[in-house]
Amino acid sequence: MGTTRTKARLLTAAVLPLLAASAALTATATPAGAAPTGADACTHPAWSNKSGGKGTAAGSSALIRTGPSDDCSVTAEVGTSVTLYYHCWVKNSSGNRWTHVRIGGTQVNGWVYNARLDDGGSKDPSNRC
Repeated sequence: MGTTRTKARLLTAAVLPLLAASAALTATATPAGAAPTGADACTHPAWSNKSGGKGTAAGSSALIRTGPSDDCSVTAEVGTSVTLYYHCWVKNSSGNRWTHVRIGGTQVNGWVYNARLDDGGSKDPSNRC
């Protein structure tokens, strides 16, 4: 009887680390074609000022983020009375267009989801980042 318990303990000791490693790999794997999340979603191409456009927030306000994704940090929130100067736009991994903007009268800049801009943001193909 002692031998059976010893074998069971050895088997458990050998299998548990393998199960834990398998669970860790499964938890961190990203399915093919899935949009990145977290810090990966906040990577974006370099932007440049290609657009002379400007607009304001649609609705009551717009959030300016560090990257073109809702997963990115918010750097500012602006109301409809604030002018946003457009630089260029990108389409993120989810297929949504985001415009890189600067808040009028400041050096604060970042990304705004086009649907949150009163005129739909920068869309001209020549203004792509």
